[in-house]
Amino acid sequence: MPLTRYFDLTGKKALVIGADNPAGGAIARAYAEAGADVALCALTPDEAVMRARAVRRDIEAMGHRAPEYIMDVTLGKNVQVTTRQIVKDLGGLDMVAVAPDVFLAKPIESTTDTDLARTMQTNFNPHFFAVRTAAQEFRRQQKPGRIVLVTSVLGQRGVPNTTAYAAAHGAVHNLVRAAAEELAGDQIMVNGIALGWMDWMDDRLDPADPEAQRAGRFMAMKRRGQPEEVGPLAVYLSSEVATGYVTGQIFPVDGGLLLHL
Repeated sequence: MPLTRYFDLTGKKALVIGADNPAGGAIARAYAEAGADVALCALTPDEAVMRARAVRRDIEAMGHRAPEYIMDVTLGKNVQVTTRQIVKDLGGLDMVAVAPDVFLAKPIESTTDTDLARTMQTNFNPHFFAVRTAAQEFRRQQKPGRIVLVTSVLGQRGVPNTTAYAAAHGAVHNLVRAAAEELAGDQIMVNGIALGWMDWMDDRLDPADPEAQRAGRFMAMKRRGQPEEVGPLAVYLSSEVATGYVTGQIFPVDGGLLLHL
């Protein structure tokens, strides 16, 4: 059997939540390149829709379906209802990737209750709601499923002034581990991709803040990552052939940042 079969998603149905974000868009394009139809969920009804639409054009140019949706990921019921509609429109569901990301950098004493609630609501809750809903759909279909949660290396290694953001992603890391344990009996594999400093994150590094600059100095690769470096790993983690024995793992795509951070 050719090795390419491990990355073949021909005929599969995928859902990408946060397709308007660079990582989500890259995963959606990679799924389509591997042969899947991909439902694209933008998180807000504004310019995010236009970014998702650009992803849709690329996927349709490959000859695959890419219907667009707006999903309010702060409400579990909305995630459930929209996902159910997507399953109906696509004719099934085989994999879900979740890639919301709203950064917050504040000293802990300046982080308000509202800041904390919003950071958890936009960086952890969507992952939880998506895992819960995807598990329901895979079980209802009585078929294996693959779930990929895009998170941050700050969920494993914190830096000053990121307490709320790091805590939210720490919760995602443990969601991956706990959900993998709970869902493995149904052949539903849950894994994570933890991003380091990527090339769309320049606004997160304050040149005047020496702590922030650690992220740039400590990368073994001495460069920021690119969206295209996320997609292939998501395809691998979403393949039934390749990952029948891989679950509960978090794979860093960070240029070696965790080696020193």
